[in-house]
Amino acid sequence: MREGLVFEGTRREATGKGVARKLRKRGLLPGVVYGPDLPPIPLSLEAKGAVLNTLKGHWSEAKLYDLNLEGKTLKVIIKDVQEEPVGLNILHVDFYAVTFGREMTLRIPLRFTGEPVGVKKGGVVEYLMDEIEVECLPKDIPEELVIGIDDLDVGDTLFVRDISLPGGVILKEDPSQPVVTVMATAAEKAEVTEELGKEEVEEED
Repeated sequence: MREGLVFEGTRREATGKGVARKLRKRGLLPGVVYGPDLPPIPLSLEAKGAVLNTLKGHWSEAKLYDLNLEGKTLKVIIKDVQEEPVGLNILHVDFYAVTFGREMTLRIPLRFTGEPVGVKKGGVVEYLMDEIEVECLPKDIPEELVIGIDDLDVGDTLFVRDISLPGGVILKEDPSQPVVTVMATAAEKAEVTEELGKEEVEEED
């Protein structure tokens, strides 16, 4: 659950787009940290090395980090990273300061393992969700939820309600929402339709 990466933050009094642009030109990244026991604090971060790689990578809310700010170390999760519509530059990052002993709502990534039996029969697997929203204490945050899909046949669908959650983790998603399904290909559908047509003709004869 815990990463070795430490964010170094400095409080900034000035805010606004102009200030943010000046910070980025200096190699700094504007951001904010807030939490249930912490009012929003605008800050700037050193945006280089592992910090930049993490924010540009596949970050998730399910990892705890240290944020050093004004001589204090806060336990935080990355709540949002804003990027340019075109390009790879990061515009802003939001941190959420967790309070141990208090439940929080966050999104946990899903990792699928195995190959559906339906795919071996020619079907196509379609992934409809890659994370789900849950509620839990900071100490119970799972870094990911592993879902085995070997048993899915053509026409089968795995729903949110089918996901096993570890102790202390409460589902916040709609249980009826589909997560992954195995569909027949167009060729298979045509073949089934053709077979049904033949059966109907034989019955008429």
